[in-house]
Amino acid sequence: MSSKAFTLIEILIAITVITIGVVGSYAAITRVASITFSNSYRFIASRLAQEGIEIVTNIRDANWVERTDWDNGLNDGNHLVQYNEENLLTYSDTPLKIDSNGFYNYDSGSSTRFTRKVTITHISLDEIKVKIQITWSEKGSPLEVEEHLYNWK
Repeated sequence: MSSKAFTLIEILIAITVITIGVVGSYAAITRVASITFSNSYRFIASRLAQEGIEIVTNIRDANWVERTDWDNGLNDGNHLVQYNEENLLTYSDTPLKIDSNGFYNYDSGSSTRFTRKVTITHISLDEIKVKIQITWSEKGSPLEVEEHLYNWK
């Protein structure tokens, strides 16, 4: 005798398979969302680190233009840097702010989750090591970048 209706066991198996598929999809979507947020914070941190290196490099280059010592103002220790400042700032564990134009700074705007520490170390008379550390409160923190600047003039 052939029956075209589903048995109770077939229905239970089908529900189990569908449940496993839905739960697996939900777990995958949650994981992808978590990774996406983590990567976006890491991307912002990498741009903030690059900006820090460029600001210190600009200070060195301005010293050459002004015909002063190439490392004038680039003292050993921890510092803050800001895109619209020509000098290093005194270090404090202050979070960066973002203003209405999208610029990160310490003066105005909304506080962000990011802090930036610039550490300068003289290696020799003609070389300094610049280490930038960006920290934030989520997974993936901190991001560290290191650059060596030289007196090649």
